[in-house]
Amino acid sequence: MIWETVLKGSALVWFAQGTMALVDRVFSDQVQPHRIYGSEEAARLLGIERLDVLALIRAEKIKAKKMDGNYRILGSNLLEYMSR
Repeated sequence: MIWETVLKGSALVWFAQGTMALVDRVFSDQVQPHRIYGSEEAARLLGIERLDVLALIRAEKIKAKKMDGNYRILGSNLLEYMSR
C-alpha cells in the first residue's frame, strides 16, 4: 500500500516537472545560457528565418554542433552572437 502511494507521488512529481519544462520551452522569450536550442528555436529567439540561422552557422558566426542531422546551439553561443 505504501509503495503504491510512493509510486503515484513520484509519477505526479515527474508529470509536474515535465509540464514546467514544456511551459518553459514554449513561452520563454529569453535565451538561457545553459540550455541547448535547435535551429528553429534559435531562429524564433533571434527573430530571423531558420535558413538564416543555418547560414550563420555555416559562416561560423554562431557556434553549433551537428547531432543526428540537426544542429544544436548552446544558449551562451546565441547570446555571444547577439552581443556582437
